[in-house]
Amino acid sequence: MNDYAGEMSADALGITACLYAYSNLSFGTESQFTDNCAQQYHRLREYALDHDEAGEIFRAAD
Repeated sequence: MNDYAGEMSADALGITACLYAYSNLSFGTESQFTDNCAQQYHRLREYALDHDEAGEIFRAAD
């Protein structure tokens, strides 16, 4: 949806897809599930910061 055009490994793509999913699932009626999704998003984002393809991940997830 952000017009990202680039290439990344399967690992980086998986991280990007999960960041999208966790972010999307964290919105909605506040519940333990949405809170857990928000926590997982932030944990994965922290992990992604040290990934070799961090730049591509964050360009794609922006």
